[in-house]
Amino acid sequence: MVSNLNKKQKREFSPQKFFLKIGGILFLIIAVVLIFVNFQMFKKKQQLALQIEDYKKQIEELESRGKILKEEIINSDNPDYIEKIAREESDMQKPGEKVVSFVEQNPQQKEVQTQEDLWNSNFWFSWIGQSWNWLLDKF
Repeated sequence: MVSNLNKKQKREFSPQKFFLKIGGILFLIIAVVLIFVNFQMFKKKQQLALQIEDYKKQIEELESRGKILKEEIINSDNPDYIEKIAREESDMQKPGEKVVSFVEQNPQQKEVQTQEDLWNSNFWFSWIGQSWNWLLDKF
């Protein structure tokens, strides 16, 4: 037991081993930091790529809208085109004509209204009443 104690006490400070350990720890810290930074750059690159795609779509939409506007400007002197736009967009009519307009509900609004109807007690009471009246009429 005395010999083990002497061996432990004989360990001396070695500057080479100390600097080697410190260098290894620093290397690991730098590697972890670089990996983290690389991952952040990768995420940012993906975000920027998505933004570029969105901007390309917006550019295409604006170019197509620009073409439509150019065609409308070219046709602005054409009386037939002016009449068409007046009838379609402004619901104008010639003397003696009647204009009928149909207004459609947005499909999303229909779905919301249907969902609201399912939870409405008046809806269920009227449905039961109509079903009861139908049964009485049949029998």
